[in-house]
Amino acid sequence: MKLLKPSLLFITILLFSFNTVVDHVYICDSKSAKKYHYKKDCRGLNACKAKVVKVTLSEANESKRTLCGWED
Repeated sequence: MKLLKPSLLFITILLFSFNTVVDHVYICDSKSAKKYHYKKDCRGLNACKAKVVKVTLSEANESKRTLCGWED
């Protein structure tokens, strides 16, 4: 039982260390664009004819954008 607690603690710490926090995303700065992207080089941005802009995730959500299908 004594070995179980340190092992469980280690596994918990390990799992939480892989949790990444996304605070900025990329959007196509076009009125018709409806998605946001985690990576600037996402293939979902290939068709963007406007400028690709880095914004906060909150800003993307406020403008009613949803996550790109290539990244979900």
